[in-house]
Amino acid sequence: MTTRRSSASDRTDEALDLLTNVVLFRNMPRRMLLELAQKLRPVQYRAHTDIFHEGDEGATLYIILKGAVKIFIPSLDGREVVLAVHRKYDLLGEMSLLDDEPRSASATTIENTEAVSLSRHDFLAVLDRHPEAQRAIIDVLVARLRATNQSIQDAYLLDVPGRLARRLLAIANEHGEATEDGVDIGLRVSQQELANMIGASRVAVNKQLQQWRKQRIVDVNRQRVTIVNRSALEREYSLSP
Repeated sequence: MTTRRSSASDRTDEALDLLTNVVLFRNMPRRMLLELAQKLRPVQYRAHTDIFHEGDEGATLYIILKGAVKIFIPSLDGREVVLAVHRKYDLLGEMSLLDDEPRSASATTIENTEAVSLSRHDFLAVLDRHPEAQRAIIDVLVARLRATNQSIQDAYLLDVPGRLARRLLAIANEHGEATEDGVDIGLRVSQQELANMIGASRVAVNKQLQQWRKQRIVDVNRQRVTIVNRSALEREYSLSP
């Protein structure tokens, strides 16, 4: 009996530790987090698996434990507009916790991914008992709105080198891994996926990466990009019209 209680307690502690690392939950009352920890359910997806599609019913939030997921909007001509790439402790589908509207974007794994899910029903039931946590939700939604506004500004104000430099730097800041050669951006992304992220063609992205490679600003190895000269890449962004 003691072993069973200990095992359940360990799982709760792990779930509580997870929630305190997620931006949406970290400022919420501990007693609320303890309730939410009991509602989390583990899920796993292989690489290149759809988690949800734009227009699907949105009733579940996901927290990534391992792997990477891209959030995108498919266009009518078959291309994708990539809004974000999420990794450990990032949220997927958080807006579904607050309304009954369909998904506003699609989510697909880039790598094998492990996550936990939380249903809207369970979340709202706990939130009703802890209304003081609503401020934390507002803060997260405002941050997402600011990020969206920045992406729109980039699309209109920056050229392709500027947009690509900014996106590589942003990915490196969030997921970068230091190596002997520089900073690996931390994601396996194709040039087409990079193009989708910045609203450019794959040819334009390939041309720019090869130019930077010759200048020893970045190194490209299959689907890995390493920032060799960060200050030079930052200048590419700052010099963009």
